[in-house]
Amino acid sequence: MSLPSIIGVLAYNLYNILDTLLLSQGAGMDAVGGVAVSFPLFMLLSAVASTLGTGAASVISRALGRGDDEQAARAAANTFLVFYATALAMTVVGLLFLEPILLTIGVTDSLLPVARGYTRIILIGAVTSTGFSNLIRAEGASRYAMAIWVIPLSVNTAFDILFIFGLEWGATGAALGTVIGQCVSMAMSVNFFLLSGRSRLRLAARHFRPDIRLIATILSTGLPSLAQWCGQGLAIIAANRMLRTFSTDPTVLGYGAGGDLPINTYGLASRILLLLLFPVTGLAQGIQPIIGFNFGAGLHSRVRHTLALSMAITIAYGIASTIITAVWAARPMMRLFTGDTATIRLGTQALAVMGVATAFTGIQQIHATFFQSIGRRTAAILVSVCGQLLVPPTLQVMGRFGLVGVWWAFPVAAVAGSLMSSLAVLHAIRGALRPSDGSHAAAPVP
Repeated sequence: MSLPSIIGVLAYNLYNILDTLLLSQGAGMDAVGGVAVSFPLFMLLSAVASTLGTGAASVISRALGRGDDEQAARAAANTFLVFYATALAMTVVGLLFLEPILLTIGVTDSLLPVARGYTRIILIGAVTSTGFSNLIRAEGASRYAMAIWVIPLSVNTAFDILFIFGLEWGATGAALGTVIGQCVSMAMSVNFFLLSGRSRLRLAARHFRPDIRLIATILSTGLPSLAQWCGQGLAIIAANRMLRTFSTDPTVLGYGAGGDLPINTYGLASRILLLLLFPVTGLAQGIQPIIGFNFGAGLHSRVRHTLALSMAITIAYGIASTIITAVWAARPMMRLFTGDTATIRLGTQALAVMGVATAFTGIQQIHATFFQSIGRRTAAILVSVCGQLLVPPTLQVMGRFGLVGVWWAFPVAAVAGSLMSSLAVLHAIRGALRPSDGSHAAAPVP
């Protein structure tokens, strides 16, 4: 089940890279910077979708593990209701206060027009911003969940090429392409749950009656995802605001250039690093229904085995990707996007240093998914945010050492966060997941 999840996440991250490449080549680095610096608002939309999606997926997979299809159907229907209501509210508030919000999160005056044009369109299309792939994956339909990533992203990319190069709409064209792709994803979701007959959840009108207790369960179960997304957003905002101070003082760069170079470089480097994390993100999504199903069925040895295997894969991959990036790949990656010497030099440094955080960030993702899948909400929330919340204070301390200190703040915070999450997981394994409670039972793993 993890392979389709990894492919889906790979498609998304490849799209992010291709979108950034198209922007850099077709509209310049300021377009990349304007989109990247406004990314926390896009992350807020993703946070809502992820919170509801992962929370509902955990509830649904455990309900299906118990054979309670009715509970699973109610969970899915209530998730739809809450998401669309929340997305509509975010659109209204975001459009009303867009400019002050953008300035608060670190957008510079020179990047404001690009960020404003891009974000306005993204907010208008907020109601289409998820295809509920987590819910589809919770039913075991991992291939369809993969398709709901790959097909819309392919459509998105095609329209990006048309809008950015053909019509020369720059970042605005990229936003329009994103919304069109999201509409395709939404249509595929409607087809799966209501039209195709593939879903095990036979949704009816009665399932769409608001169930406050069930909604509260979904939200509380999904809070770790909300915490993780918000933590990442706060880290990005803190970095943008710190880098904005460097943008006003070109002497600290040492490259004879000031302006938006630090923010543009960080935006590009962070997009590339997201690609490095895709296998771990896909792995985490893939193990969620497996852990949830087997925990619901009392098969705790399979839960432990899944956790151990995913951790081994994550650590091995993190070490390999860090070495490859630092030794060989950083400079060629930057040259792919820009020919500017200052951006390449600064971006190579940023990638080599920030890439050290890959393994430790991946460890926290796996740990958060584990706690979320077994319904340990408080632990999952703490594990999700511990590393991210350390980024802003770490930036304040290490930013005194210049841009190199800014880059190193991310690995330092990730190491500390992974150590804390590891202690929490060890405590859970020794307590709740003892070998004696049903672990020998025979049952299929979805």
